[in-house]
Amino acid sequence: MKIVIVDAYLRENRGDAALLSVAVEQLQLAFPGAELHIAGFEQPQQRPEFDGVPNLGSIRRYVGDETVGRLARISRKLLALGLALLAAVPGSAPLLRAVSWLLPGEMRAELRALTEADLVFSLGGGRLNGKADFASDLSIGFLLLPLWLAHRFAVPTVLGPQSYGPFPTGVQRLMVRRVLATCRRVVVREEISLRRLDEAGVPPANLVRGVDSAFAFHGASDRPWRQQLGIPEDAVLVLMTARQYLGSEAQSGYEAAMAATVRHLLEREDCQVVLVPQVTCSFQADDDRIVNSRIADRVGSPRLHVLDDDRVDHHDVFALYGTADFILGTRFHSVIFGLLAGVPCAAVEYDHKTRGIMEDLDLGHWVVPMTEARADSLIALVDKLLVDGDAYREHLRRVIPGYSARAAGFVAELQADLSAPTVR
Repeated sequence: MKIVIVDAYLRENRGDAALLSVAVEQLQLAFPGAELHIAGFEQPQQRPEFDGVPNLGSIRRYVGDETVGRLARISRKLLALGLALLAAVPGSAPLLRAVSWLLPGEMRAELRALTEADLVFSLGGGRLNGKADFASDLSIGFLLLPLWLAHRFAVPTVLGPQSYGPFPTGVQRLMVRRVLATCRRVVVREEISLRRLDEAGVPPANLVRGVDSAFAFHGASDRPWRQQLGIPEDAVLVLMTARQYLGSEAQSGYEAAMAATVRHLLEREDCQVVLVPQVTCSFQADDDRIVNSRIADRVGSPRLHVLDDDRVDHHDVFALYGTADFILGTRFHSVIFGLLAGVPCAAVEYDHKTRGIMEDLDLGHWVVPMTEARADSLIALVDKLLVDGDAYREHLRRVIPGYSARAAGFVAELQADLSAPTVR
């Protein structure tokens, strides 16, 4: 049996890396002995494997490669669009196989893997959304392309637990509706995503409510973080994650509010704070260390630690969150990692997935929208977090095991998906 995992991102995004680790583990459990390949966003010559699974690269990575010139990027996108148009023709599978020999190596590798697959699995996450612009139309098209190609080759496709939307343009809604209707199962991780797919006209028959796969992640690191950072065992340790997301003025206000919250916490002599970069991707400069550095410049305290090592993997960062007493997280997978470790978390919401999942866990009152993150609102939230910590931990002991079990139950769902008859 051959399985291709598509839409994987970069391991420098620790949340996405955890999702990929879980996907590999669950696919191997569901289909023992299966031959797995990853068609993701990592350059295959630089990152030939992930968790022992070969990395092929992908059409999406090839057309989005920022290391080549503008003309090359345009020509690559035009080539991929031509492939998509060819795939839109019913009965085009034989022609797609024939033209694969004419494609550049990385595009050919993904296309041929799709032709030979018995199952295509789209990694969970939150990438399938757009703005009202042509760049978003293209992005959604390239994300959906491997699923559409798999449909042309009559290969069953399953989409792991994901967030969806918004889809503000008619082109986006058309692509999402057409492609997702062909998938065997589409797992949706919050109610608002279900509503957005309904608004896009996606048939409800193959839509299933699920749980973010990160809740099935098990870290494999016991790194002694407090010792390495020089933080006493009896100190109150608060971890914070931040990100670039808003326009310049609003972003500056958000960072000022985060810095004010750090200063407020450090007024307690028993408290130490660590700014953690959950994401350190060079692609589109999505690197939390840039934001963390600006926040730290507003504070200036020996009890503020700024982690800047991009070699820290998802296992190590998971262990770091487990050493915390409290977490204020903007990157939502930092919050998930904390919740899994039983750590009380407050979340700064930049996307609907944050509130959707926190409300699932009856924690919606611990969320503040990023656009409303002012010093007074964040300080009030962390003060309440420190006061209500014991009750919060008790709540997590009640709800997290069952929620994690639902995430682990995806193995049985995968087995059921493939045992169902394929419509060809």
